[in-house]
Amino acid sequence: MLVVGAVPEVIYDISIIFGLAIIVLLVCSKFKIPSVLGFLLTGVLAGPDALHLTQSKDDLSMFAEIGIIFLLFSIGIEFSLKDLIRIRRQVFFGGLIQVLGTTLIAGLLTWLSGIGGMEAIMLGLLFSFSSTAIVLKVLQDMGRVHSPQGRSTMAILIFQDMAVIPVMLLIPYFAPDSGGIDLKFFLTILKALLTVVIVLYLARVIMPKLLFAVAKSKSTELFLMTVLVVCLSVAWLTAEMGLSLSLGAFLAGLVISESEYSHEAFSTILPFREVFTSFFFISIGLLVDLDYIFANPVVIVFGTILILCIKLLVGGLAVFLTGNNARVAFLSGLFICQVGEFSFILAGSVIELNLLSNRNYQLFLSISVLSMGLTPYFIEKSDRLSYWLNKLFMSESLRKKFPGLIHSSIKPNIHEQKLKDHLVIVGYNEIGKNISKVIKMAKIPFIALESDPEIVLSSKNKRGTQVVYGNATNSQILKHVGIGQARMVVITISNPLEVQAIVMAIRKLAPKCHVIATSRKTADFVKLFDAGANEIISEQFEISVEVVTRVLSRYLVTRNEIDDFIVRLRQLNYDMERTIRYEQQGLQDYRLEISDTEIITVRIRANSPFVNQRISELNMRSVYNISVLAVKRGANIMANPTDELELIENDLLVIFGSHESIDKVSRM
Repeated sequence: MLVVGAVPEVIYDISIIFGLAIIVLLVCSKFKIPSVLGFLLTGVLAGPDALHLTQSKDDLSMFAEIGIIFLLFSIGIEFSLKDLIRIRRQVFFGGLIQVLGTTLIAGLLTWLSGIGGMEAIMLGLLFSFSSTAIVLKVLQDMGRVHSPQGRSTMAILIFQDMAVIPVMLLIPYFAPDSGGIDLKFFLTILKALLTVVIVLYLARVIMPKLLFAVAKSKSTELFLMTVLVVCLSVAWLTAEMGLSLSLGAFLAGLVISESEYSHEAFSTILPFREVFTSFFFISIGLLVDLDYIFANPVVIVFGTILILCIKLLVGGLAVFLTGNNARVAFLSGLFICQVGEFSFILAGSVIELNLLSNRNYQLFLSISVLSMGLTPYFIEKSDRLSYWLNKLFMSESLRKKFPGLIHSSIKPNIHEQKLKDHLVIVGYNEIGKNISKVIKMAKIPFIALESDPEIVLSSKNKRGTQVVYGNATNSQILKHVGIGQARMVVITISNPLEVQAIVMAIRKLAPKCHVIATSRKTADFVKLFDAGANEIISEQFEISVEVVTRVLSRYLVTRNEIDDFIVRLRQLNYDMERTIRYEQQGLQDYRLEISDTEIITVRIRANSPFVNQRISELNMRSVYNISVLAVKRGANIMANPTDELELIENDLLVIFGSHESIDKVSRM
């Protein structure tokens, strides 16, 4: 029997603090406050100046350290060398200007306020970093990640994320007893470079083979354990070499980022990252001194306004100098004007080395928390602010004289363009491959999702084919394939339980996406319709259609008669589906309600009798019992076309009618 008094204090602390966090996060969610700030507030409330709920800060600090490892590990996984090369000017040039400029200006103003030189430099450096977690989440929620300002903002944030590692290596040499930059410093740099070389070797040679073998087992537990071991062991190895755990975690993520399994690894590690980084932010909140805040409200508010303005101006200038217009520069500067989570990581090292007094550390914490809390509101009102400033400072004559200040020169990423209005094929088996062949011919953008590593590997070098390894029930994997922007999803997997789970996961992220699922048994139709599938194709039925076609051909039945028989067979199948789900189908599934009708698109060929004919002359309704719903000519779509519209070659007609009528017209 478990005695209450024997329960470790850390279990008590975790239960109480996480219980408090649930309440705080619910309130934050209602007011659209980021979860990062919610965890910080949880730490403040649980700290010694408020409710005093913690008894074992050392244990929480240990969990916070693990959180930092997982945070940097996930950053390493998301880090792409190809993407970095593509936007290298924005990342390196713009990012360097932003970090150095903010550090120098903030440090100088801090020094002029009476703070010592070294502390002023450290504060300027800490204030230069922004919050990747908050900015990225808000931009994703608003759908602005791929906007010009979103891409410029992400370029600056990428540089900041990378800059954390060398800065952490340099900070110890600013300590009073470090002796400055000496032979030990260069040995540390040499160790870091050697470690990077080893890591790149692992990434190119060993890691893909290991992850392939693990993924081939199709064991979720084995894949999870492998990812965790890679993360923690590389972090431990770098620490043993005299470098930081954080550097090791970042490099471990980099090892996996170059493989086909990076997205699955990221989604696997994500729950651990969220849990342990929450410890980190809560532990930061525990350090906030409420007495200092209540005693210095004016200093904190003024300091926050000053830092926000400095970061907005310097960040905006950096973005402007990389080829963006004034509006994009202003918006990007506004997005990154807060203080970020990596500043807290660096602050921990600065405090340990006595490079910052406790009073100035409290000033940094207070300004950071307040700036992070204001960020979502700044981003939400950013368009209105930019419009107001543009109207205030830019006259009509200036706008005409300097058009570059208004129009952006940054071209959208080709990859981003492809992942819009595209098709997602879940399951790159034989059915998926055959679908992709036709889709390629039709020049429709698509991306495939497959959980078999052998199939992913074999499809890697095929031109025009993008196959991603991952579990389609995972929301992060679905987001990576652009499920929110996809027009349609085709699921070719046979397992009904797995298909049901995939459809439900898709519906949470893309409620309007059209989902076509396959099923071997008609008995599974009800569950798949309930999960949110729009259409279900029975594998057994389609096989029977093909068999019937071949049998009738052998008996010398004419092609027209075979087509009529198939129409009747399909009609019977639609009647069966209607019986199964009659009462719960929406308008988009009208074919289950009106089993003898359908809507299709047909193209008018050069030899068609429809060429150069008016719709009224064709007598569609009286002769064929067909209604023309729309005509697409080039890029123009004419809905409900008039009877006087003359059809030409290559027009696309959207027609509605019975299966038999549709069949006759489509043959013409």
